[in-house]
Amino acid sequence: MEKVQPRARYARRTGFGIRQKMVVVLIVVMTLALGSTGWLTYRQQEQDVVSETNKRGEDITRFVSQAASISVIGFDYNAIQFLLDEIVKTQDIDIANAKVVNARGNTMAEAGITDHIDPTWISFNRDISFDGKKIGGLTIALDNSRIVKQLEDTKSSMIQREALIIALIAIGEFLALSFLIVRPVSIIHDSLESGIDDAGRITQDIPIQSRDEFGMLANLFNMMRSQLNEANTRLQSRIESADTQLRETNTQLSRQSEELQRMNEELRKISVTDPLTGLFNRRHFETMMETDLALSLRHGEVSSLIVFDIDHFKRINDTYGHKCGDRVLMDMARVLKANLRRTDTLCRIGGEEFVALCRRAGVEEAILVGEKIRAKVQEHLFQVRSQGISVTVSMGIDTLPDGTTTGSIEDIFRRADMALYYSKQHGRNRVTHYSKVKDEIRLEPDDFQGDAA
Repeated sequence: MEKVQPRARYARRTGFGIRQKMVVVLIVVMTLALGSTGWLTYRQQEQDVVSETNKRGEDITRFVSQAASISVIGFDYNAIQFLLDEIVKTQDIDIANAKVVNARGNTMAEAGITDHIDPTWISFNRDISFDGKKIGGLTIALDNSRIVKQLEDTKSSMIQREALIIALIAIGEFLALSFLIVRPVSIIHDSLESGIDDAGRITQDIPIQSRDEFGMLANLFNMMRSQLNEANTRLQSRIESADTQLRETNTQLSRQSEELQRMNEELRKISVTDPLTGLFNRRHFETMMETDLALSLRHGEVSSLIVFDIDHFKRINDTYGHKCGDRVLMDMARVLKANLRRTDTLCRIGGEEFVALCRRAGVEEAILVGEKIRAKVQEHLFQVRSQGISVTVSMGIDTLPDGTTTGSIEDIFRRADMALYYSKQHGRNRVTHYSKVKDEIRLEPDDFQGDAA
């Protein structure tokens, strides 16, 4: 065997040999790999954070808008303010500002920082709707300064960590390529690569019998092989169990979400529905009139309001009892609804009084609708205690715009009520339009104390 000269031996130890070349190549590769993967990981994390922030912002605005809708309709400023204060105080959500405005853009409640707007805030706007109609707006601003700082800290930590990893790997690789490193590592690598099945279990021992550290490591690894395989089996079982539990939890959450949606829909219906007749109630009537009145004034379209009152209803209650009176009210609601147009909206606003909003119906058309209903009610036999009785209704009508009316719900309802009073005073069972008798009316509707006769 050729002897190695001292100079050659020195050159092999200190020259730019295979170990040095491998370290340089490894440093370059690891720098490019870790730099690329680190940058991609940072960008992905940044996108995930932005996406999660947007999702949480949308979820929060959707939840708060739904929760605030009933309070906005009821002008419950305290409840809205309490809701916003609780949202802003939530510690795991950086909400800087929350504000609720009504349909006119006036602020109803505001919480959080109100004296300035930071350009780093992310704003989320959402309409507050009730029964498909916009009744206000919600604005929530999320302070993302903490998230930005976390991203910057993550970026700095990632760079430091990658630099440390590159240095450690380079040193480790240099040492590993030293005497008696490459061969045992290759043996271990080959043994592990060929001795692991698809389930992750190690199927064979490492064939190293030396008395050095690699031999001891091989012996220890061979002893731990069965334990690792058993742990792998247990871990796989737990993963499958956790996956099953997760699916069951998701199914349960889905059912709860559906039940919550159903309950919300029932609450919405209850809030706008008269429980006896199933018609819209006075609250819905006022909300609907406010919207339709604004549209009629804006577009110059006519709309008529018909107020119905059952004649001698107190006599029916006194004679047959309140349960029979309730049946008459329910039957009356069906007769009125069946004889109104599809575009008309019927509401019960209390007692024996109903109102109908007839869109795009002028004076004469509204009178024709009222006369048709009056005749149908008069012809109808209302079943009370196994017998049919005749019931009549009196009506008052007002139309907007007609050139003389003012644009408020109170004024329209007041004039229609005055026309109804006129019908009551002139024989009942008749239809009166305010414009036809306004010069004859002397008393206010408040002077009418009910149909007691």
